[in-house]
Amino acid sequence: MCSKFVFLLTSLSILFILLTPLTATVLAEGTLEGKKILMVIAQQDFRDEELFKPKAVFEGAGASVFVAAPRKETATGMLGGKVQPDFAISDMNASEFDAVVVVGGSGSPKYLWDDTQLRNLVKDAYADGKVVAAICLSPVVLARAGILKGKEATASSDAVAELKKGGAIYKDESVVIAGRVVTGRDPASAEAFANAIASLLRGEEPKQTPQPTQQPSSPKPAGFELFYAVLSAAAASLLTTRLLTTRRGTKRVK
Repeated sequence: MCSKFVFLLTSLSILFILLTPLTATVLAEGTLEGKKILMVIAQQDFRDEELFKPKAVFEGAGASVFVAAPRKETATGMLGGKVQPDFAISDMNASEFDAVVVVGGSGSPKYLWDDTQLRNLVKDAYADGKVVAAICLSPVVLARAGILKGKEATASSDAVAELKKGGAIYKDESVVIAGRVVTGRDPASAEAFANAIASLLRGEEPKQTPQPTQQPSSPKPAGFELFYAVLSAAAASLLTTRLLTTRRGTKRVK
């Protein structure tokens, strides 16, 4: 009975120690409750990861996320993802949102680069002090709107010439933050791109976190690591308890 109690007490103590810093981290990061984010995609061939990963980050932090496309018809991603847009770009007003994020993909040049309504939308958002962001091929939208003139920015290699035409200072980095303008390089940058936007919306100073061009391997879930740590600690506790019991038994024999 005593050994079971020691085992339980030790396991709970270690669990508490492990959870405390995790809770502190969540509190330190804050939330995006009350924030409204508009994500703009091409009607065809938007880049799936550049929509779905940031959207998950924003919604996970409590923001309301809306999707706009040239038309309110179903939009299809390069990898086959399908999205029903909430709005057509022509129906949007920048004043209704805290951030406007333009998603990339091979459909961006065809559907977004020359969309004058989208160009006006990002111009208005920038003029109103909103967070304006674009990733992959879509920073060209910001460049053509005049937002990147004299600013550092990144984009897919296929869009570098267009960035420079718009007066941007190209940086070959995963994510570049210039005031309240965020640009991302490629699908592998999607999560860091989203985190930079979230930091700006929380009023924090975002950190530059360049990522390798290759897609990094998926990390183990935090829940798995926590379970493994608790299980290891519990095993150690049980071994210690058995050793103590063995020693007591040895003393009795003497």
